[in-house]
Amino acid sequence: MKKICSFTGHRLNKFKFINENDINCITLKYLIMEQIKYLYLEGTKIFLTGGAIGTDIWCGEIVLDLKRQYKDIKLYCIIPFENQSEKWSYEYKKRYNNLVENCNDKIILQKEHTDNCYLIRNKFLVDKCTTLLCVYDGISKKSGTYSTINYAFNLNKDIIYINCTNYKVYNIRNYI
Repeated sequence: MKKICSFTGHRLNKFKFINENDINCITLKYLIMEQIKYLYLEGTKIFLTGGAIGTDIWCGEIVLDLKRQYKDIKLYCIIPFENQSEKWSYEYKKRYNNLVENCNDKIILQKEHTDNCYLIRNKFLVDKCTTLLCVYDGISKKSGTYSTINYAFNLNKDIIYINCTNYKVYNIRNYI
């Protein structure tokens, strides 16, 4: 069975830091990188990102960086709808476009934005993965991240949980 890791996590407004130069953001990205490397060394070669601002983009960028070291690592962008980045800032559009242009392939799930397009994307990410790597504050119960984690938990997926408030890594199986 192929090992596949999908990413989920908060968008920028959920983090305590203001920008990516903050030591806490740097620490968080380091923890993400360490978990991706761990998964790779344990046999996971395929990684899926939804491409959202924040965790999704960071995880995708980390996988692209690791492609220089691990030639057989693969990144797929699971895009909820065409023109997902249309209303984003120039910086994030550029980063998103870099992900899409340099990933192994992209899957666009819908042509247009709908009320449930992110839910459809998150369900796809969980359904296709063997491991869900999540960046979560441990508090927000009404977030897409929480719903995605809960869905993965109910499907008995392996879950690696990086708490973005205390910067610890957990196995979520004993957490919910």
